[in-house]
Amino acid sequence: MITLSDRIALFADGLQAAQGELVQCSSWDDVWEHAVALSDETPVVSPAAYEQLQRGELPDDTDPLRSIADRSVGVTVATLAVAETGSVLLIEPTPRDRAISLLTRHLIVAVSAEDIVEDLAEGFLWLGQQPRAAAYATFVTGPSRTADIERSLTIGVQGPSRMTVAVLG
Repeated sequence: MITLSDRIALFADGLQAAQGELVQCSSWDDVWEHAVALSDETPVVSPAAYEQLQRGELPDDTDPLRSIADRSVGVTVATLAVAETGSVLLIEPTPRDRAISLLTRHLIVAVSAEDIVEDLAEGFLWLGQQPRAAAYATFVTGPSRTADIERSLTIGVQGPSRMTVAVLG
């Protein structure tokens, strides 16, 4: 078992290798300030992030996808992070929750430092012990990327072009 500071350092390396960014935050206020500094509009937030931040714009209940499509910054919360790969686990029970991680141009994912596990095996072990209530559980590693038939890699075509993980603690 590696120390918390080693897990954070390993996570930062994995995230950077996947072209993601890491910012360490001591509070949810720091997460909000980071989001506001990156956006030309009020950041859109997932319901889970809103519970912590008590500010931001929530996706519209009636048409969540259209209400946030192509917004500059979205903030959501990861259930855990995987140090080995720089991945975050997003458990999103509804399309309204999931829209933030798919449709904003710059995704900010907040995760507690205590919720960084060492490797995927530990992450899957944790996931297997959870009740099956969530409709969507996704490991995300860095910004969206896709390659065409000629193997030309493009960032941000099918999701956020930038991803920052805000590690709390």
